[in-house]
Amino acid sequence: MAKITFSMGGVHPNDSKIAKDRPIEVLPLPPTVYVSMAQHLGAPAKPLVKVGDKVKVGQVIAEPGGFISAFVHSPVSGTVKAVAPYKDLAGNNVPHVQIAVEGDEWAEGIDTSDTLVTEIPEDRDFILSRIKNNGVVGLGGATFPTHVKLNPAPGSKAECLIINGAECEPYLTSDYRIMLESPKQILIGAAIMQKVLGGCPAVVGIEENKPEAIESMCKALGELGLGNIQVLTLKKKYPQGGEKQLIDAVMRRQVSSGALPISVGAVVQNVATSLAVYDAVQKNRPLITNVLTITGNCLPVEKQHNYLFRIGMPLSYIAEYAGGVPDGAVKLVSGGPMMGRAIANLDACTVKGSSSILYLSEQSTKRGQEGPCIRCGKCAQACPMGLEPFLLNRLARAQRTDELEQNAVQDCIECGCCLYSCPANIPLLDIIRPAKGQVLGIIRARAAAAKAAAAQAAPKK
Repeated sequence: MAKITFSMGGVHPNDSKIAKDRPIEVLPLPPTVYVSMAQHLGAPAKPLVKVGDKVKVGQVIAEPGGFISAFVHSPVSGTVKAVAPYKDLAGNNVPHVQIAVEGDEWAEGIDTSDTLVTEIPEDRDFILSRIKNNGVVGLGGATFPTHVKLNPAPGSKAECLIINGAECEPYLTSDYRIMLESPKQILIGAAIMQKVLGGCPAVVGIEENKPEAIESMCKALGELGLGNIQVLTLKKKYPQGGEKQLIDAVMRRQVSSGALPISVGAVVQNVATSLAVYDAVQKNRPLITNVLTITGNCLPVEKQHNYLFRIGMPLSYIAEYAGGVPDGAVKLVSGGPMMGRAIANLDACTVKGSSSILYLSEQSTKRGQEGPCIRCGKCAQACPMGLEPFLLNRLARAQRTDELEQNAVQDCIECGCCLYSCPANIPLLDIIRPAKGQVLGIIRARAAAAKAAAAQAAPKK
């Protein structure tokens, strides 16, 4: 089978998939869960419960706070103890619903059985309503509400559905495990999304360093007899799982600056999202679980795990259940080592998009002393977006926001390839990321002002 990849940049870090052979284990419920109202891209959800309310597993506890927002459901049965701010991974106060766990009683109408449901509903609106009402969001990192992504604007047409099974981040193995353990559910979820998108072809892209996952998905595809879906082998190269990089690899099309994937006929969804779509549509099961990897270079293999967790579980509870924080860990990361974020607060709780607790040793986190840029161009060669990080670095340090925008800093996907490849140990991403945020703020403010001016100028009815 031919191996494909994206055409520009990329690096080759050690994949370090230490936990890949550890089957998914179900975590027991903690005494208390804290469910965030901001675990999706867009406006935070609005709580629908109050202190003292009794809730069941799968019951809606918060509704979308805007068009780009998602329902939130109770992951447990019990009593609401608080609706108040609670610190997230970064230490910021975010609204949460605190629930004391009092059993595991599920709400009516949810199929909790393991029976495989293969018959796909014909009604597109029914499918979209199931996905929306069950709070499904993208689980590849962005947590964009899935029902919005599957319902592109009039005039846009999906020509290819790409299911992302690359999992190119080092250490992470949760996607790999669900491709081994739930391949048919993932594929049925893909077929459901095909139905919504008008029957376009679908592709499941998996990196070559996961041959068992490729075999598992191909076998399941043959047994299900889904003829309009194929499995493609991707070359092992980071960031192969990036949305625009996958589109380039599969369709040989490039998404323009500021444009969405649908502009080139592509819709990209993660394999975990596809599994969540299956659960939502075929089982009426809300997105209250996901798989998280406990891993790192200071953990022995027997202490590495892939856990099925409920949203709202404290990370400290999960870490303690897995054996505690190892002595050699000097940094804890949520996500992978390339794009993950440091965990500032281990009492923070899991959200829909949680993917790991990564323990890193001092040796792996220690950076060399920063030197002057030697203008070697390696960062530009590595950038999968075709940017010039050495230039963006200079402009960011000088706070030249107009020139940063002109040089497309807003297109940076924060993959870390520039930092990884720099022989002078310049913390390029650390400098470019806040500059990108500043430029995006200016762009959004400009767009909001233009919208307000257009509304004011429009003739009144």
